[in-house]
Amino acid sequence: MSQISPCTPVIIGAAQFTERLTDVDYAGLSPVDITARAALLALKDTQKNALRDHIDMIMTARTFEDSTPMLAFPHGRASNFPQAVASRLSLSPKRAVWSVSGGDSPQKMVAEACEAIAAGSQKAVLVCGGEAMSTAGALLKWGSRVDWSEASGEPVEDRGDGIDYVDMEELRHGLITPPLFHGMIENACRGCHGMTVDVWRARMAELFAPLSAKAAENPLSCQLGIAYTASQLASIETDNRLIAHPYPQRLIARDKVNQSAAVCIVSTALANELGVSPERRIYLRGYAHGRERNLIERPDVGRARSAGLVLKNAMHNAGVTLADIDAFDFYSCFPVAVSNAIEAIDLSPNDPRGLTVTGGLPYFGGPGNNYSLHAIAEMAHILWRGATNGLVAANGGFLSKYAVGVYSSEPCEFEPCSSAEVDKAMAEERSPAYEHQPKGAGTIETYTVDYHRDGSAKIAIVMGRLNNSGARFLAVSAPDDATTAQRIANEEALGRRIQVIANDAANTFTLID
Repeated sequence: MSQISPCTPVIIGAAQFTERLTDVDYAGLSPVDITARAALLALKDTQKNALRDHIDMIMTARTFEDSTPMLAFPHGRASNFPQAVASRLSLSPKRAVWSVSGGDSPQKMVAEACEAIAAGSQKAVLVCGGEAMSTAGALLKWGSRVDWSEASGEPVEDRGDGIDYVDMEELRHGLITPPLFHGMIENACRGCHGMTVDVWRARMAELFAPLSAKAAENPLSCQLGIAYTASQLASIETDNRLIAHPYPQRLIARDKVNQSAAVCIVSTALANELGVSPERRIYLRGYAHGRERNLIERPDVGRARSAGLVLKNAMHNAGVTLADIDAFDFYSCFPVAVSNAIEAIDLSPNDPRGLTVTGGLPYFGGPGNNYSLHAIAEMAHILWRGATNGLVAANGGFLSKYAVGVYSSEPCEFEPCSSAEVDKAMAEERSPAYEHQPKGAGTIETYTVDYHRDGSAKIAIVMGRLNNSGARFLAVSAPDDATTAQRIANEEALGRRIQVIANDAANTFTLID
C-alpha cells in the first residue's frame, strides 16, 4: 500500500438496485429516486460513513428521455439530474457532471473520474445512473398521474444529449430505432459469413442462451429464475414476435426496466485516511475508447472495426493479455454487438469464463445508457471476492462508440491512457461514395424490416450499391407496396437486384426479380 502514489484512484464501493413492478415493496421510484437509491447503497458499501463529507464530484449517466430530444416527458423531469441526486443524499459536490448519451458513457465517466483524481483536482467521485422506464410506462397504462419535475439552481456541467452518430439520411429512410439500425449491421455481418437467416438466428440464440442462464441466477436481474434455451430464443412465437429483421424480441435489449447502479472512487490518500483495507481497493488498470463512422459511411457495414481496436488498446495499456482476464462483460444490446467484439480479439463464444457478469441487456436488463455501470459494479464485487483482472466493454449508439476498462484487485499505479492509435486507425478508413438521389438498377448490400405486431412486414429498408457507379444509397419499400416488404422479410435479400427511384421524402425501390 505504501508503494502506491497517494493520487492513485481506487474504487472502494459499488452497488446496484432493481425495482420490479411485482415487488411486494414496489414504490414506483422516479429516475432520480432510483439513482439515489443505488448511490446510497454504494456509499454504504464502502463501510465508511465519513466518505460523504469528502464527495467533491458527482457524475450521472443520461436517461433515455434526456438522450432523445423528440421524446416527451409525460411525468416531468429533473432539470439538473446530478444535483437532484446529490440533494437526495445531502451531498454538496463542487462539481456535477451530466454525461452525454451512449452506453459507453459509464466506462468513460469512470475513466474521467480516475483521471481527475490522479491529477489531484478531485479526491472522491460518485458515479451513478438509473432508469425507471418500466414504471414510466406502467403509470401511463394505469392512468396514474405523477409529477417528477424538479428544478435546481446548483451548477452543473450539462454535456448535452450527444446524438451525433446518426445521419439525417438514415433518419429520412426510417432508421429511427436501435433494432432497425442493428438489424442492418447484423444482416451485413451474416452476409460476410455466408449464412442463411435461419442458421444465423440459431447462431445468435446459441450466443445469447448462456447470458440468459446467467441472468436467471442473478437476484438483481429482470429475468430472475427464467432461463431460455437457444431454441426458445430463436423460435418466432406470440411472446417472441419479430421486432426488426432478423431479431425476435428475446434477442434484443430489454429497456423497460427500473434499475440503477453506482460506484465510489477515491484517491489512495483518502482511502488511507478513511482506513479502507487494501483488499477493498479496485484499480482501473487500463482503458481506451474510440468511435466508428456513421452507418452509411462505414466501409464494411457488417463490422465495427473500432471495437476490436479499443479492446486491444485497453489490454495493451493495462499490460495484460486475454489469458490474464478472469471475467468479461461485453455489451450485449444485440447479438452483433457481442460477436463483432469477440471475433476481433479471437475470443471463443464458448469461453469458459463467460461473456457477461450480469446476464446481459436482454435478460438482466438494459437500463438506458447506464447498463455498463452495472457491469462495473458487479465486476468490482467479483474482484473483491478473489479474482484478479476483469474487463468491461461498453458500446454506445449503433456500434458507434466503444469504451473498455480493465479492472484489477492487484495494486497498480494509475496511468492516464491514450486512445490516439485507435483514433488514427479509424481516421485512415475511407468512406464509400454516397448518392442522395439514386436512380436505376442496384444491388442490396444489407437490409432490415420493420414489423407490425401481428408479424407482417410494415416496411423494408435497404442499403445498396448502384450498378453504374458503385455509389451507396438508402431506399425503402413504398408505403403502398406491402408485397415488396413481405418478400424482403421472407426471402433472402442480400445481393438481390432492385430498381431505385429517387424521392425527396425517401428513396423507394422495387425488386427486379
